[in-house]
Amino acid sequence: MKQYNVLIVDDSKNVQCIEKCLRNQFCKIVSACSGKVALNIFREMDIDILISKMELMDINGRALFLSMKKRRPDMQCILISDHNCNSNVQECDQLQVFKRSVDMKSLSELVNQMVSKMEKNQLLHKNILVVEDTRVLLLTQVKMLKKLGFTNIDIAHNGKQAIELLNEKDDYPGLIISDWYMPEKNGLELLQWVRTNERFKHTPFIMATSKKEAMMAIEAGANHFLIKPFDMETIQTAIEKVLGASN
Repeated sequence: MKQYNVLIVDDSKNVQCIEKCLRNQFCKIVSACSGKVALNIFREMDIDILISKMELMDINGRALFLSMKKRRPDMQCILISDHNCNSNVQECDQLQVFKRSVDMKSLSELVNQMVSKMEKNQLLHKNILVVEDTRVLLLTQVKMLKKLGFTNIDIAHNGKQAIELLNEKDDYPGLIISDWYMPEKNGLELLQWVRTNERFKHTPFIMATSKKEAMMAIEAGANHFLIKPFDMETIQTAIEKVLGASN
């Protein structure tokens, strides 16, 4: 899991309490005592989660979030108010507002939820190459991936086409899902080519095959396997396991 940058904007005593609460999380924590200082930090550093006091002396916490959100649309935010919370402030699912009395355990759990959400969003932006020679199965897999939220999907009908496609692209896929039995070049030959190619050798690879060849695929360098036929829940679990481990 990648390290996420958390900016805490509050009084020094409150900052210390929040830092202690998040100490064991996958977070790099920076702090500021005012909105202006926070904006200066934001200009120099990519912030993933903003935790701010609502009633700052110079910039309202809500205004601070909206200003940062213009440059970082997916940034998550927790505002902590010393007064009764105004539910109207919660204008989007990236913003949560609490009264100062919120316990640190709840705050920690919310940060965990935000990190999980960002992890999932990162997965969905990965480019996936699906290699399958049977048209019906290919269309079914693509449909499953789209239902899971993936939008960047390339397809190939065999290993030879997949290699040609990979050689033509400037970037490389975040994941390859390949059938084993295919004409011209099968899934095992494609996997062997990927693992010996300098550009693609670290690309996560899932082999869709029978139980008989599954262990052979792992030994050849596949990160995971899918036993055919598989459903959407199975492919989702496999993708999250493989891509989550590669982040």
